[in-house]
Amino acid sequence: MGYITSQQVRERFKIKSPATLWRWQQPSQKMFELSFPPPIKISVGSKSLWDEDQIKAWEIKYFRNNQSLTN
Repeated sequence: MGYITSQQVRERFKIKSPATLWRWQQPSQKMFELSFPPPIKISVGSKSLWDEDQIKAWEIKYFRNNQSLTN
């Protein structure tokens, strides 16, 4: 299990704006069936990190197979 930074997440999904990643995480977002996994904070004031295994599972289930993104 590894952790990736928000910049690495944005590069992985070709997201230009940090706001887009933030919007994907909101429960009210309508693009995906479930919102993007939340980041893990190691300590107060630390960088946001994501569990790479959670990101891979979410990507397979909700991103790569999302018909609204391919139409």
